[in-house]
Amino acid sequence: MMISKHRLQDAERIARLTMIIILLTAGTSKLFSNHGFYQYYSDLFQTDLRITLPATLVNLYLSAVPFIEIGLGLALFSNRYRTIAIYTWFGFMLSLLFGHYVLQEWSSVNQMLGYIFLGLIVLILPAHGSWFAKPDLH
Repeated sequence: MMISKHRLQDAERIARLTMIIILLTAGTSKLFSNHGFYQYYSDLFQTDLRITLPATLVNLYLSAVPFIEIGLGLALFSNRYRTIAIYTWFGFMLSLLFGHYVLQEWSSVNQMLGYIFLGLIVLILPAHGSWFAKPDLH
């Protein structure tokens, strides 16, 4: 049985929409957490870890994370910039994976792999020319 190109495009649209929802939800929840996200992770990175990162670098990154998530979520809506947004997704997810590795949160490191695979699915599947292209219902 052959899967039609249109169905593959529909699958890509669903996977990309999942990425968008993940990013927009995460970014807005961090922005409205009353600095809870920032404070929690800033404190964690200042504990006795095997790998120490400069507090200024960590805090700068933590301040940028909600804006990166919202910006990337919005960028993934664009079919024109789809490929660059997907590669940016990979870079961002790898940076989060590195942060969890530094914090020695091994289960979180493993869970990040699912996000990497989600990006791979979107990368290899063909995209519709438009978000409003008629879906194949057969």
